[in-house]
Amino acid sequence: MAAKNVVADLTRDDKLTGNNYVIWHRRIQYLLNEQELLETLSSNMTRLEDGNTAQHKRDFEPYQSWFKKDRSTRFTMLSNMHDDLIEEYEAFQNAKDMWDQLKFDFGGTSTTRLRSLVLKFEAYCKDPKHTMTEHLRMMSEMIHDLKAAGNIFTDKQQVQDVIRSLPNSWVSMKQIMTHIENIKNFADISRHVELEAEHQKATKSATLIAYGRQRKPNGFKRKDKGKVTRQGGP
Repeated sequence: MAAKNVVADLTRDDKLTGNNYVIWHRRIQYLLNEQELLETLSSNMTRLEDGNTAQHKRDFEPYQSWFKKDRSTRFTMLSNMHDDLIEEYEAFQNAKDMWDQLKFDFGGTSTTRLRSLVLKFEAYCKDPKHTMTEHLRMMSEMIHDLKAAGNIFTDKQQVQDVIRSLPNSWVSMKQIMTHIENIKNFADISRHVELEAEHQKATKSATLIAYGRQRKPNGFKRKDKGKVTRQGGP
C-alpha cells in the first residue's frame, strides 16, 4: 500500500510535456527506484537464439528477468508522458534507448529550449481548475527547471511573476501585494497568496450561507390583491 501511495504522489499531474523534463527526469528515477527498476535505465540485453538445452535455459533466465523489468520501465515512462509524446517514443524497443533519447531531446540547455522555458514561466497564469496550492507548486517546479537549465530568476522577479500570474479577480490584492515590503522571495509571496486564497474561500462560504438564509420563505405568500394566505396551512 505504501509503495502505491508513493507512485501516486510522484506521478500525479506530472506527465512529461518537454518543458518540464528536469523535474520529470528526477521524479521518474525516484519512482523506478521505488519499484526496483532503476537498473534498466543503464542496461540492455539481446535476446538469445532459441534452444532447448539445459545450459540455454540457464542462460535465458537473466534475459527473461531483464525483459520483464524493462517492459515495466517502458510502461512507467510512457504512461507518464502526454499523448503526443507517447506516439513519438513508444517505438523504442527498450527502456535504456528511450531514456537516452529523451535526455538528448529535452535534457540539453540550448538557447531555444532555455528561451522556451523563460517564455512559459513569464506567461503562465493560474488555471481555474487548479487550487492555489497546485498553482504555486507548478510555478515552483518551473523555477527549478529554469535553474537547472542555467537561468536563475532573482527573488524580485519570482515575486513579480507570481503576482502577475494571479486571476483578474485579484486585481486589488495584486496591487496591495506589490507594495508589501516584507514580501522578499517566492516563499513569502506564496504564504501571502495562500492565506488570501483561504480568506476568500471562507468569505465566499459565509456569503453563500447568508444568501441561503435570506432566500428561505417567510411563511406567507400574497395570493392576490388584498388577500394574504399562509403557506402550509389549511
